[in-house]
Amino acid sequence: MRGKSSLRGLPVTSLSRALTIRLTLLGFALFAAVIAAVLAFTFITEDPGALRNDVTSEIIRQGVRQTAADGLRVEKTPTLVTIESASPRLWYLVSDGRSVVEYAPELRPSLPIDVRLDGPTIAAQMRVGGGGDNGLAFDIIEMEGSRVIVATGGGRPGWDLILAYFLRAIAIPALVISFIFGVIIASAIAMSVSYITARLRRAAEAAASIDPRAPRGLLPTQETPVELMPLTTALNSALDQIASNMDVQRRFMNNVAHELRTPLAVMRTKIDTVSDDIVRTALATDVNRLTTIVSSMLQLARLHSTDLPFEPVQLNSVARDVLVDLAPLILQNAIDVALEEEGDDTRTIMANEATVRAAVANLIDNALRHAQAKSSIIVRVIDGVVLEVADDGIGIAATQRSEVTEAFNRMSPRSTGAGLGLTIVRDIMTAHRGTLTVLATRGGGTTIRLLFSEGE
Repeated sequence: MRGKSSLRGLPVTSLSRALTIRLTLLGFALFAAVIAAVLAFTFITEDPGALRNDVTSEIIRQGVRQTAADGLRVEKTPTLVTIESASPRLWYLVSDGRSVVEYAPELRPSLPIDVRLDGPTIAAQMRVGGGGDNGLAFDIIEMEGSRVIVATGGGRPGWDLILAYFLRAIAIPALVISFIFGVIIASAIAMSVSYITARLRRAAEAAASIDPRAPRGLLPTQETPVELMPLTTALNSALDQIASNMDVQRRFMNNVAHELRTPLAVMRTKIDTVSDDIVRTALATDVNRLTTIVSSMLQLARLHSTDLPFEPVQLNSVARDVLVDLAPLILQNAIDVALEEEGDDTRTIMANEATVRAAVANLIDNALRHAQAKSSIIVRVIDGVVLEVADDGIGIAATQRSEVTEAFNRMSPRSTGAGLGLTIVRDIMTAHRGTLTVLATRGGGTTIRLLFSEGE
């Protein structure tokens, strides 16, 4: 199972979301600025007299009523009454061809056109004579299946009414159009950003699939955008350099380990000839520790230099076999070791059996080395994909748990190990796309948990 990395404590931002939001806001702002400029230009250049007549005509039309009982009439709404009192030159005429309602007919000029209500309508709205008291607004409205003429001039509505009319007639439709256009812009931006981030995701997936044992440049460059090509090329170059340095280190470790094996074998033979028991025992202990270090270095070198063949493996079976192999060592240390199997013990993992055995053996050996008198160790397999080795020793401080897998790190100065056991286990789990976690055992002690991915 591939672990997910995270940067704790650092804010996580989405590039696609940030780009979409910022570009959308920019598009809205630019379009709103254009609309505002158009509205301002229209409002400033509009003839004030014609605008007043338009407002007056709309208010009169709102008061027109036509019923069979009362005929045609104009209701004196509060707004119309206010305009009448504020407009000494106001006049208006409302007619359906059968009856006429007029206000201040003595102020009405002769109409410049003759409109037949029973004929085809030439225009539903006309403005004659521009602004001022000589101008007029002429509208034809449909009411109850008949046409009604509304003509007016000389109105003096307040600026509050003019502004409200302007917003209803021009600004609100413009804002609706702006909103629709903004949604279109946002959708287009989101699609563009999605296209860009899709390329980034493919590059990230390629980076995640790179084998950590051989991190050579594998990031795709065929479909990489030109803007990202320098970054991709630089990363590939850096990965190649890292892989080359790792190869040098592996060859060095392998060569050193091989070169030391023969001198150590010779030293072990010569130590057997030492007559002093105390000196011979001390020298043998040191040589054994050096031999353990060399063997661990060789194991690490082989692990990193070869491609591991994977096959279905039963983790439960591996745990049983390793415990059987280590039985003499367990008896020698007089430690109680128990195997617990929970869940489905028939499931398999895709793994290299030899290295999984080595990982389990290293964990048990590490627990035996750090076990105290009358300690107990539990090897637990859960659902065939999780293996835990738990002890009831002194445990490891939370601040030191991240350091236990570092090479040559011996948590206890009295330990006779090489400090490479958990490093080997960590690298084995990395090769299997699994995880190694150091936990505290309930009641005291340490638990090492290995999590594998289930085989298909």
